[in-house]
Amino acid sequence: MKIARVSSSLKAVELRQLPAPLIIGERLNTQGSKKAKQLVLSDDFDGLIDLARIQVEDGAHCLDVCVATTERSDELEFMKKLVKRLSLEIDAPLVIDSTDPIVIETAIHQIPGRPMINSINLEGDGSRFHKLAPLMAKYGLPAVALCIGPKGMAKTPQEKVETAELLYETGKKYGLKEEQFVFDVLTFTLATGEAEFLDAGKNTLEGIKMVKQRFPNAFTVLGLSNISFGLAPAARKILNSVFLYHAVKAGLDSAIVNAKEIIPYGEIDEVERKLVEALIFNTHQNALAEVITHFEKTGTQFTTSRKVEVDPSWPAGKRANFRIINRLKDGIENDVVSAIAEKINQKNITQEKEGRLVINAPKEITHDAAIATLNDDLLPAMKEVGDKFGAGELILPFVLKSAECMKASVVELEKYLLKEEGTSKGKLVLGTVYGDVHDIGKNLVKTIFENNGYTVYDLGKQVPLQKFVEKINEVKPDAIGLSALLVSTSKQMQHFVEFARENKLEIPVLCGGAAINSNYINRIAKEGSIYPYGVFYCKTMFEGLKTMDKLVSSEKTKFVQEWHSKIQNWQETKVEKAQGEIPRSDIKPVTPPVAPILNTPIRLEPKDFDLQEVWKYLSKKSLFVLSWGLRGRGMETSDIEGEKLLEEWKRKVLEEKLFEPSAAYGYFVCNPKGDNLLVDAPNGEKIEFKFPRSSQSKHLCLSDYFGENDLVAFQSVTVGNRVQEVIDRWNKEDRYTDAYYLHGLAVETAEAMAELVNERIRKELNVGKRGLRYSWGYPSCPDVSEHHKVWKLIDPTKSGMEITEAGQIIPEQSTAAIVVHHPQAEYFVL
Repeated sequence: MKIARVSSSLKAVELRQLPAPLIIGERLNTQGSKKAKQLVLSDDFDGLIDLARIQVEDGAHCLDVCVATTERSDELEFMKKLVKRLSLEIDAPLVIDSTDPIVIETAIHQIPGRPMINSINLEGDGSRFHKLAPLMAKYGLPAVALCIGPKGMAKTPQEKVETAELLYETGKKYGLKEEQFVFDVLTFTLATGEAEFLDAGKNTLEGIKMVKQRFPNAFTVLGLSNISFGLAPAARKILNSVFLYHAVKAGLDSAIVNAKEIIPYGEIDEVERKLVEALIFNTHQNALAEVITHFEKTGTQFTTSRKVEVDPSWPAGKRANFRIINRLKDGIENDVVSAIAEKINQKNITQEKEGRLVINAPKEITHDAAIATLNDDLLPAMKEVGDKFGAGELILPFVLKSAECMKASVVELEKYLLKEEGTSKGKLVLGTVYGDVHDIGKNLVKTIFENNGYTVYDLGKQVPLQKFVEKINEVKPDAIGLSALLVSTSKQMQHFVEFARENKLEIPVLCGGAAINSNYINRIAKEGSIYPYGVFYCKTMFEGLKTMDKLVSSEKTKFVQEWHSKIQNWQETKVEKAQGEIPRSDIKPVTPPVAPILNTPIRLEPKDFDLQEVWKYLSKKSLFVLSWGLRGRGMETSDIEGEKLLEEWKRKVLEEKLFEPSAAYGYFVCNPKGDNLLVDAPNGEKIEFKFPRSSQSKHLCLSDYFGENDLVAFQSVTVGNRVQEVIDRWNKEDRYTDAYYLHGLAVETAEAMAELVNERIRKELNVGKRGLRYSWGYPSCPDVSEHHKVWKLIDPTKSGMEITEAGQIIPEQSTAAIVVHHPQAEYFVL
């Protein structure tokens, strides 16, 4: 099935998100945001870019952009300039919002990707629809289709679906496909109390259901905040959050909303939840008055706090369950022992030894009770944690804390099991594929699987195909899990599936990692002939867990058959490549700077680095959001929490000497050769670096920045080998959260070191702030195997950095780059 996506120059986003909804940030819209309007009126483009960036960090997948104001008449030029800057600096796809079709078309031409149009409708003579439909057809764009017809706005569920049908039938005349329609079934405020709108909430929810049933390949969207317009801010936040929950249950695919203002349904105070649900579903005539009265009393204070203390009067199993869900590790061992004792109805068989409860009874008696405790209390807790993570209610560090609690409880529980019987739900062979040194994702999978009752045979990273095969033959697992971070190494997954198909290994394959997507996995599963035992794309560790649960259940045969049918019907969407040779850019070389020394690597040892100075170059947003996962709907105080964690981890790194920073860099004479660059090596050899040329408007290529007998610098930095040893040890000691935080800080510290060394190079060349560094693996120079050539020039092995056959740097917390001194250097995509 064709997958509907929107994209920026850097990122593609599927319209159907799992879990739903797709979040479209609403704050970059002058019609609804006072902040955005103020920034537009003051020509503050930097402020608008920051506003866009904040929304993405808060969880928005796409950004709605509207710059129309009554105070100024240059909407077209302003939109043109803004979307151009957004496309260069923000990776989120854009939703172009304007009442003027010319503004929309102009914006589309500025965006190197596939935006969404907001919006089309059939109001009046339908002229807006007829002007925008050709653009949708020409560029294959989706559009928000408001359920507004010649008779006006659709209010009843039946009117909503009938208007959707009219929009679709009209669009077919232009060749529009069902998946290009993102139907907004409209919602109206519940704050007026007018009889006409008392059922507006119910009508919207029913309208979503009916439209989804009628058009299963289309999508639905809501301007969420319309439902609460006119109420106090505190009431709006609760009403919006609850309504979003019910809308998603009804089939809503996307919402235009400020993601930061949404509270997870399970964390909303029960009293407030019931009050607004009575309003949404119009259960009684005083619903609106009760909401208004309640929030007048509470003001701006939200009663969304949750009880985080264990009630000693609860049954022990419930206490253990609660501790895992709420990350309360202290005391969980005693709760597990008490739960086992309670299940065999012999509370008096427990005794205390050194502060810990133990059961004084034969294992024949305790075994069944221990199994019941695992199945009834512990595993359901981890399932709830997984569900909350999938719904965006928990951030990853919280999941790891729960996993630590689970591990402690299982260790205690295992003391009361009969070893020969075993308690494993199933067996998984797991590893990062050959050539790939990244294993943080693979380690998370191992943690979650083990804490959900599976036996995991972790083969580590850089695992050759034959090693996987040998382990499969040895332990006869229920499935194999393959992880890859890079596009180049993900090809190993295809090699494994081909080998398994030819040699009839008869094993399901679970695939995950940042480098892959469902299209890639479907392709390798289907190529040649469909792999009969299943090749499953697991976007997250919990999706992998759900897949594994099916594979070890009585539903396995049906599950694999359904997958087989899906793959049989799947057709890959292929993009036609541009024809002809890409022209050269108009970049002209400049006079090269003078290097302090040529053809000689310069080395920096740990004594040359002050980590406090390095950390001044740390990107806190990257650390908090990307490496530590401290943003999202479940994390409203992420910056405060992040600063606190950072200070703690800086202190720990310094006290325990966890980082051993070192670097190597050097300057070399170079000459362009078409799209490639010839560099004079110290031994007299000419090393040729290959760079791709962009098909975008400027047709940039890194070689364009250099002239005859020019100067180029290369650099490589690392935080040292000790940190990975510590991370590996902590994972073995079940210190998952500590390992996760240390890994994130190490990765970002390597980036900070790279920036510091890059600044040192600029100072030595006396070029001021001009120029950029480009790391391999990114669009400008995607082939990491080129690292082998860098190693010939500056020999980072003497600084403790090795490379794999595929070009991956060991240790993982390292980076290498080419440094371009040209003043017009910029980052670009292909």
